[in-house]
Amino acid sequence: MKNPGNCKSIEEIREAIDGIDHQIMKLFSQRYEFVKKIVKFKTDEVSVIAENRQDEVIAQRRAWAIELGMNPDLFEKIYRALIHYNVQKELELLRNQYHHQA
Repeated sequence: MKNPGNCKSIEEIREAIDGIDHQIMKLFSQRYEFVKKIVKFKTDEVSVIAENRQDEVIAQRRAWAIELGMNPDLFEKIYRALIHYNVQKELELLRNQYHHQA
């Protein structure tokens, strides 16, 4: 990957940003595969929602953002949206799992 200081044009910078964004999206996709599998270890809606775990995740992501010189409020918003989406998908999977067992 190119160092930002070595970029000689706006196109090079945009290309690098696009490459990074693609890598991020691939990682989110990989993360989602784990989210789909974790439902096998959850037994009810309370275990899917897991408020304590959500709080831990948000606190850790905020700490990582601070450690990396990023805006913790921004990353809290991003992860809250991601977690909300994933919880909804997990609930759907859990309901389908029980529906198929009945």
